[in-house]
Amino acid sequence: MEKVSIIIPFYNCSYVNQAIESALGQTYPNIEVVVVNDGSTMHTEKITPYLNQIRYVEKQNGGTASALNMGIQHATGEYFAWLSSDDLFVHDKVEKQLNFMKAHNAYISHSNYALINNNSEVTVPLAGVYFDRKLDFIEHLQIGCSINGCTIMMKMEVFTTLGLFNEALRFTQDYDYWLRCVPAYEFYYLNEPLVHYRVHDEMGTKKHTSEIDFEVKAVQEAHRPVLANMVNLEKNSSAQANSLTTHSLNTPLNITFPILTLCKGGAQRMLADISNGLVDLGHNVTILMPPQGDIEYDVKAKITRTPGAVITEQDYPNSDLIISNFYSTVPSAAAASAQGKGVHARFSLCYEPVFLPEQSVSFQSYNTTPYLLVISRYQQELISLLHGIKGEHIPIYVNPNFSKLSLSNKRKPFTISAIVRIPEGGYSWQRDQDYLIEQLKVVKKQFPSVRINLICPPNEFAQSPTLQDLRNKEGFLFYSPKDDYELCAYYNRADIFVTSSIYETAVLPGLEAMKCGAAIVCVYAGGNTEYGRHEETCLMSYRYENRLGEDIIRLIQDSALLAKLKVNGQQEAEKWQLSNSVAAFEKACYSFLQDAHK
Repeated sequence: MEKVSIIIPFYNCSYVNQAIESALGQTYPNIEVVVVNDGSTMHTEKITPYLNQIRYVEKQNGGTASALNMGIQHATGEYFAWLSSDDLFVHDKVEKQLNFMKAHNAYISHSNYALINNNSEVTVPLAGVYFDRKLDFIEHLQIGCSINGCTIMMKMEVFTTLGLFNEALRFTQDYDYWLRCVPAYEFYYLNEPLVHYRVHDEMGTKKHTSEIDFEVKAVQEAHRPVLANMVNLEKNSSAQANSLTTHSLNTPLNITFPILTLCKGGAQRMLADISNGLVDLGHNVTILMPPQGDIEYDVKAKITRTPGAVITEQDYPNSDLIISNFYSTVPSAAAASAQGKGVHARFSLCYEPVFLPEQSVSFQSYNTTPYLLVISRYQQELISLLHGIKGEHIPIYVNPNFSKLSLSNKRKPFTISAIVRIPEGGYSWQRDQDYLIEQLKVVKKQFPSVRINLICPPNEFAQSPTLQDLRNKEGFLFYSPKDDYELCAYYNRADIFVTSSIYETAVLPGLEAMKCGAAIVCVYAGGNTEYGRHEETCLMSYRYENRLGEDIIRLIQDSALLAKLKVNGQQEAEKWQLSNSVAAFEKACYSFLQDAHK
């Protein structure tokens, strides 16, 4: 986890304790707060209560640039953030902005901000300047600084490349530095107010107006040739390339997802995680859901419940994009799009005609829009073959909640785990769950000391006589994790994790268990070949070979192969990052819009 260094220059400011509190109160855990006392003669006592929580540096008065440079030299983080002693960070500023930067592979980012008064009351909720095009951003920098320095977050290596702030500039060191950065780095803008900028009578911009004006003119003149050249280059770029680049960097989208439920499950997890990731990137996301829909994942998007039990086209708000998913969400999304409420794209998390009834309906749903997103190459090829549409590939991922934990292995029995779901009343034949249980019984009979854990959502176990019989009559151990953290612990306790699905566009649980250190034994399901390679990252068999139990037994008896698959599987799972999936989804959204508006 990368460390973020928050530098707070301090000179005779009565608000410094509030600034420190806002820095220490960040939701992101790996921070350090560096307070640089720039020769203050007042209010130093307000720092004393925090000395055991901060890195404190004293120096002779030399101005903000010198204090920032001193803080940077004492910092140990990979990322730099600057907080003026009279301003405040929003509690999740660091977390949101760091996730935003990682998703965009950014070196520098800045955000919107709010204005507050002496009493820390918000007077202007959105005070930042938003530019739709990179050209507009550069042209504005020619005449003034539109970037609030306290909204900046950037990688420390930028200072290694470009040097530190110019200490000869007492008031415009930030403007000068951004102008030094802009030819070398893209500035990514998160359109969310993450800083509260205090307007008060003692602020430097009010007390030193004439000096600031003089420095501004000097800075602009020094950078004028480089900025003029950048403006010309932007103007000469092709309109198509320029449109896509500026849209991708700066324009927040309004996106509506019609979703029937967000109960526990791989498809629902992806919908929740992707929509959350889009919110983190600054987009406005609405989830349209009927009143009976469950929400069992944390959701950052706006939830709008429909008045009726079925989503209709009248329920949709106006959006840039409408992203349907399960086949029954497609008709209303297509109808809403036809009414001008947004471009309709389909996020296909499974290919329903293979395993659901009403194939004539679900098959035709793929002929509704050319804009398609899929989650595996296998699925992409299947739909392209059957419908002539090549969907944009959004890779699966492992949610960051899942990782290898340092659990004690003292006297731990050899453990096999698998996920089971309610068989009554659902369409889940593709899981081949009867086969799974049959094969686990074979293993249990041959190795009675082996522990077999079956993991199931709590509400499904309570409703399923079949699953209850497996516990009460067959002696299987059942666990119902209430959240990801408990599920992660169960994955970590497994030596072997087993999946029996014979058709899945992607199999998330197997990849999650890999990340947590389990060896995988599985049946070929199509989508699991993205990360599963037989005898390299897993043991995989075709269903007709009927050897799932044999493969489990093979790993119980071959400790070297078991260890190899655990190590290789974990290394493979590390590659599948949520940030990459969200970035691919965002890129596809912009591409769809550009194509639709040709």
